[in-house]
Amino acid sequence: RFHPRFVVPIGAMMSLSVALIGAVLYRAGAVPTAPRGIQAAEALRRAGVVLLEDVPLEDFEAVAQETWQAAGYPGLQVGDYNSMGSVTRPMVSENVYDVAAGAPKQLPVSPHSEQAYLFSVPRFAAFMCIKAAEKGGELQLFDNVQLGRRLGKLMEKFNRLGITYYRVMGDKLRSANWSYPTGMWQDRFDTDDWLLAKKKASKNLAYGGAELRDYEQGLVVMNWTVPAVTFVNTSGTTEVSRAVLQSILDNHRSRNYAAAADGASGGATAALHSTWGDGSELGQEELQTLQEATTQSLEVEVLLRSGQVIVIDNWRFAHGRLPYEGARNHAALISDRFPRAEPPKFSVSEL
Repeated sequence: RFHPRFVVPIGAMMSLSVALIGAVLYRAGAVPTAPRGIQAAEALRRAGVVLLEDVPLEDFEAVAQETWQAAGYPGLQVGDYNSMGSVTRPMVSENVYDVAAGAPKQLPVSPHSEQAYLFSVPRFAAFMCIKAAEKGGELQLFDNVQLGRRLGKLMEKFNRLGITYYRVMGDKLRSANWSYPTGMWQDRFDTDDWLLAKKKASKNLAYGGAELRDYEQGLVVMNWTVPAVTFVNTSGTTEVSRAVLQSILDNHRSRNYAAAADGASGGATAALHSTWGDGSELGQEELQTLQEATTQSLEVEVLLRSGQVIVIDNWRFAHGRLPYEGARNHAALISDRFPRAEPPKFSVSEL
């Protein structure tokens, strides 16, 4: 059912996201800004996002972790991105990664919650600007609860079927020239034993169990299915609302980042894809509905300056990035993961 051999010219890829780009100028709101400590934690708990100023890079991890811990998750540690990430990202430090891998700078990054293609999803994510781009590169935040409300009848299909995600990887012997940062299956599963790798994939609880199988041209593909609808807090109380927690557009083959990054044309293999949970493709009208509902759920657009850190509730907000020019150096980290079926709990604690 999966046919990732699909190329969209860069100009067409830009047009797929033009609605998102065009909407931000009048929908973007302000990010709550607070000093490090309990005020930042209160802002994160209340609004789901907080901006902190003048953070040294060496303090980034500590600032993010203490903020979400005091916002109601004491003991929640910083998570490991590369062990489960769709791409392998260069590391700035042990738990802090460079965000540049994957989408080329001339393309927008489609809205997604960090690692929302997994069954167990990081509860928080944080981003830091080390050096802003010469032009563009704004961070966008989209409300996942509002997205669910704006999907209309399509929300029930998300709830009923879930989403299947696909990841194409290379083989060190049969497709050694595979360059997209999904990498090689041997590295991903830390073994050269194909049967052991398949067993590891099927037993991995973060995916909810995945299937690893041979694919064309010496490549392999892994697929797994997760729920698309979960529950998130929408206030500082115990109130919860249904939300769409997903990474559909960022993983869909129409955003063939592998082809765009390599400048390929005519037959480049899409490294990532997403379908309905029963394996059927999302139709063009369904993709359009999702794009329009996502555009309408835009809450924040912010151009981070050097030393600024933004901590977000990764279940409540999806994020994206606008195209940029020149060098841009941003770092990110995630918290440990929670199974998406478990409603989150909040209780403010002191730092």
